[in-house]
Amino acid sequence: MKLIQLSKNGARHHLALNRTAKLNALNRQLLEELSSVIEKLEQDTSCRLVIIESNSTEAFSSGVDLEELAGFRSIEDAREFGLLFDSVMIKLLKFSKPIIALLDGLAYGGGFAIASAADLRIITENGNICFPAGRLGAILPPAATFMLNALVGIGVSRDLLLSGRKIAAKEALQLKLVNRLVNSKTKDTIIDNESNNILKNSDTAIKMTRRITNQQLIVEIEKYNLTGSENFAYLAATEEWQKRIAQFFKR
Repeated sequence: MKLIQLSKNGARHHLALNRTAKLNALNRQLLEELSSVIEKLEQDTSCRLVIIESNSTEAFSSGVDLEELAGFRSIEDAREFGLLFDSVMIKLLKFSKPIIALLDGLAYGGGFAIASAADLRIITENGNICFPAGRLGAILPPAATFMLNALVGIGVSRDLLLSGRKIAAKEALQLKLVNRLVNSKTKDTIIDNESNNILKNSDTAIKMTRRITNQQLIVEIEKYNLTGSENFAYLAATEEWQKRIAQFFKR
């Protein structure tokens, strides 16, 4: 089964996360498919805008798959997974076409990070955001942390990362984690309107705007992603990591 589904609506292409039985938890296969699809859409001249969403209203994504984390057999496994995640984030930031992310249901940790690479994040009243990595003895991947800092500032970013608390849709809008808060019944109409507004711009102007606004983030992520993956790998090898992961599965 494909974990990423593509559909077209004229110049708008919908990219749907399709691991719904696992709340779209990010495992290696999903990340690799996402990377491949982004490459494909980059070359597709019929695509002018991408909408990233979920095939479930329960979750956009629950974040990195804990079963994937529990299955690491070596530090190298953890390091490679961290580098894979960051490479997907860089690919999304370098993508030349505008991206809208629809957050319907929960968007946790690395799942929200995928949405953070979008130019516009739309959340429904059912959406909520959380960064629970610390409670598992882990850290948010470096790319995800840099993106969060850029959206809300370091002070708020520390609050959200260290508290691990859930942020409801209304607060997410107030904190500027998202750009729009919409009713579930009107979300499709809002997305249509926002897409049409963006597509009034020239493709070249859009491409250059994305390149300029994302360049500093790309530089920072590429500069530190190896160090970040080493830290991630170190934590994955600790006894505390293993204990906390085991406790989670018992619950």
